Amino acid sequence: MFHLMLLFIGGTFSLVIPLATGIKIIDLMHNPLFESTSPSDFWGRRWNMTAHKMLKRAVFMPIRRYSSTFVASLGVFIASGLFHEYLVHVVMIYKRDPKVMYTSSSCPAKVLEHEVQLGTNMAFFAWNGILVVIERLLKKHPMAKSIGLALPPYVVPFFIVLTALPVAHWFSNPYVRGGYFYDLQVGFPVIIKVAQEI
Repeated sequence: MFHLMLLFIGGTFSLVIPLATGIKIIDLMHNPLFESTSPSDFWGRRWNMTAHKMLKRAVFMPIRRYSSTFVASLGVFIASGLFHEYLVHVVMIYKRDPKVMYTSSSCPAKVLEHEVQLGTNMAFFAWNGILVVIERLLKKHPMAKSIGLALPPYVVPFFIVLTALPVAHWFSNPYVRGGYFYDLQVGFPVIIKVAQEI
């Protein structure tokens, strides 16, 4: 769902901005779900290129000047986690009227509990940062190279997505509980089953 939303927003901007201003903008995504070759390729060269370029300039390069690539990579994921915590907890939850989140029959009230879950987005990005560091450490190992070469190229992205899947709820739960998808359905038509009366 997040991937589709980012693709829609990115596609809209990449169409409207060049037409209105003549400025060419970068593609937001580079097919991360189907062409990624590693966790660092997924996060560093394919997923949300706008955020990637900003974080590289503002966090990675300054930390890298004084420390290792591993520390700089972890710093980027920590900064991204803090930014997403800000989005969820300040913009989406703290500034909302809780009554709004209980008005939709397609989003049951039990899902939208309005509980602030501090740290879950941070934990999600820290997990992925650790995976990237582990990948870089193992990349030089002969066994890791042979496994990478033995797998068919279309299977590798599947395993990369599986590395984040066990903790994906750390990222998505605050959005669900904060009413993000309720707000999203206002802008997009949602098909819901209507009960038949007998």
